[in-house]
Amino acid sequence: MKLRRVDPKTIKWPEVRVTAQFDPELYEQFKASIKEVGQIAPIICYQVGEELVGCDGKHRCDEAIAAGESSVDVVVIPGDMVDVLTKNIFLDHLRGKTPVGQMVKVIKTLYQDYNLDSDQIREKTGLTRDYIEKLIKIGQASKVVIQALDQGWIGVGVAFQIARLPHPLQQEEIIAKQRVYNFKVDDIKELVDKTLEEMELMAKQPGAAAPAETAKPREWRCEGCHEVVEPRYLRPVMLCPDCFGNVWRLAKARETVPEKSQDSGGEP
Repeated sequence: MKLRRVDPKTIKWPEVRVTAQFDPELYEQFKASIKEVGQIAPIICYQVGEELVGCDGKHRCDEAIAAGESSVDVVVIPGDMVDVLTKNIFLDHLRGKTPVGQMVKVIKTLYQDYNLDSDQIREKTGLTRDYIEKLIKIGQASKVVIQALDQGWIGVGVAFQIARLPHPLQQEEIIAKQRVYNFKVDDIKELVDKTLEEMELMAKQPGAAAPAETAKPREWRCEGCHEVVEPRYLRPVMLCPDCFGNVWRLAKARETVPEKSQDSGGEP
């Protein structure tokens, strides 16, 4: 860890990070304080490869750039992007309320891009495992859920329950109802539990019967030669039972007569 004077323009700030939020009046007080007494606390950066990556103090850095300062005090610590993101959460969390939507994005990045599990994130940030796992689940939710969280329409508890639903349309429908009815966490949990229960029951029901195979067209055969014949060529014959039997036996006898050999000139 070293204290250095660096050009604030050379500091790279990650797009995904937690940044303190000020209301307009408080931010004006912050800028007036910087202008009057200067920056008392140094900016914290990590040396990641050849880059100086900002971890804490972005507002101070922005004000220094706006004021045209060519150098600022910076605490430089060797590390990597995991160190940058986890220390960023740790420092902002110590100051109290932080933007939860930004927290979700940072935790999602650590979990998906840097393959840290909830215990590893807990060790590096000081957050509880339960809170981290809720943020991980929320990070998989619809953008509408994240926006509602950012804008303060819902809290982490409600967002987590909504995120348990598998489909974005389901989540967005509850967000729309939440803005009207302002459900409590237990109400949302009960609603989500029932929805998941019904979905599970539907999945266990037997599927629709497979369509029946197309029936083959019926074939009509001559009772004498047994060849397939179009129905329009078949003819009814008016026979008594005795004559019918004689005709039948004659047809059968003809089936058993061997064909004459053509090589023998017609002799059997």
